Amino acid sequence: MSTQRAASLGRTAVVLRRRAVALALASFATVLVSWYLMVATRAGQLVEQAAITGSFIGARFVTSQARWLLSTVSMPAAVALVMVILVIGLWGSARRRAWWAAAVVVAVNVSTQVLKHWVLTRPDYGVSLRYDGANTLPSGHTAMAASAAVALVLVVGPAWRSAAAWAGAALAALMGYSTLVCQWHRPADVVAAIALAVGWAALAVACGAWNSPADLDPPRLPRAGGDGVARRPRHPRHLRVLVWGGAVCGVLGVALTVVTWVRLENAASRTVSFMAYVGGALGTVAVAAVGIGLLAGLGRPRS
Repeated sequence: MSTQRAASLGRTAVVLRRRAVALALASFATVLVSWYLMVATRAGQLVEQAAITGSFIGARFVTSQARWLLSTVSMPAAVALVMVILVIGLWGSARRRAWWAAAVVVAVNVSTQVLKHWVLTRPDYGVSLRYDGANTLPSGHTAMAASAAVALVLVVGPAWRSAAAWAGAALAALMGYSTLVCQWHRPADVVAAIALAVGWAALAVACGAWNSPADLDPPRLPRAGGDGVARRPRHPRHLRVLVWGGAVCGVLGVALTVVTWVRLENAASRTVSFMAYVGGALGTVAVAAVGIGLLAGLGRPRS
């Protein structure tokens, strides 16, 4: 390896860790902000209850598929997932990435249960009796799916990370939406679970999950025209589409949630409840797309 190339990889590694730390902090902050705004305050609980009420609108069209997905994600499935990730990594000469990915799966699911049952609380404002007043944030089912999504991004090589990000974001968003439409969880539970998974994965990257040249330097491609000169590929457009598409969903989701918050006196109305429900669904898509998309893009050089 040339001195110039080694220096370039060193700079990329430093930038990678800085980005990863920033993403981890932002993700963990999202968990706490979601809990504080939507669980610790009476207004937030009212908005979340409105979303649950709104989820009954049209639920008959998707409930059966959502319940099938929820029944598929279980503890045996999570154990099988870890084994599959390890096998893929070990078979594909990505042992270090595979062990980091497996560790992230364990960390996400254990921390989800610790936060839900022993750290975060749900004040009783008399808003909802459906869950016996118990705290449900973060969502366990969504955490399992999101941990699978980020583990896939961690274990694959740079050439496949964009595809893994799309697949992972779709899995996490579908699972989160399923828990919402089946009234298993509120929107904030889902958002927090996905953000928690992204945070742990970003922390793994910051600690060295991607620290070899094969992890940091995308494959070199020949220039158009076949002149044989190698160049680094630009940041994939389809990964940008994932992140920016998620950002648009996030803006719309926040807007609908704010409107619901402002119109809490009419929270029982069908229109306001449906807005809260759509806002929560869009928020789920946004966190999955933006979070996992940014995670996949951490190791790529700026174009």
